[in-house]
Amino acid sequence: MVKFIDGIAMSAEYARRNNLKKLFDSQIETLKERNAPNEIVREFQSQKEQVIGKASSMVIGKGNIPFIPIIKPIYLGYYGLMSMVKIGLKSGHASINPFLIEDRVETPDGFYYIYDVEDGKSARKKTAEGENEFLKFLSRSPLVAAEVINLCIITDVLSRHYMDAIGSQFCNSHNAPAVYRDDFGFPEFGWIYAYLPDDRFRSPSCGSRG
Repeated sequence: MVKFIDGIAMSAEYARRNNLKKLFDSQIETLKERNAPNEIVREFQSQKEQVIGKASSMVIGKGNIPFIPIIKPIYLGYYGLMSMVKIGLKSGHASINPFLIEDRVETPDGFYYIYDVEDGKSARKKTAEGENEFLKFLSRSPLVAAEVINLCIITDVLSRHYMDAIGSQFCNSHNAPAVYRDDFGFPEFGWIYAYLPDDRFRSPSCGSRG
């Protein structure tokens, strides 16, 4: 009986790791399709075993994305990152001064991954102040602007709702960078008044970075 139970556990673990590998490979393919430089793709590919190992040892929230690769603006800039965001044949653009964006959450150097990613679908948009307190209570971290853009590159989240990045601020603490669809349906990187509740926007978060 013990051997049988162990076999089931091993089979479940094998299946989970296999699914994580498939997810990893599909994200790499997405980066290639979005014309990410080969050097960047190779950097992420080199982290495969580390990422799979970490994700397989974590408890991932129901409906959450196990991991997402993050390209920092220092490599491609916000404009370059937004050009990789697609809705059908429509490519993204930015209407925000990147020099006025300040991250309020510390992020790793280089190319990294965020884990246990919740894209904001589980909660309606609240004020940024209330959202921050809620995330602290759950021991989660709000995403910074670059992470929100990368989430839009890898997933089709913009087809469901818009997102603000309350892990960053624009000009001052009352404004947050955001990704949404403009009047013509193109992905746009701009900003919103963070304390104004808006049901169209969600605040994504992650469980950890590394």
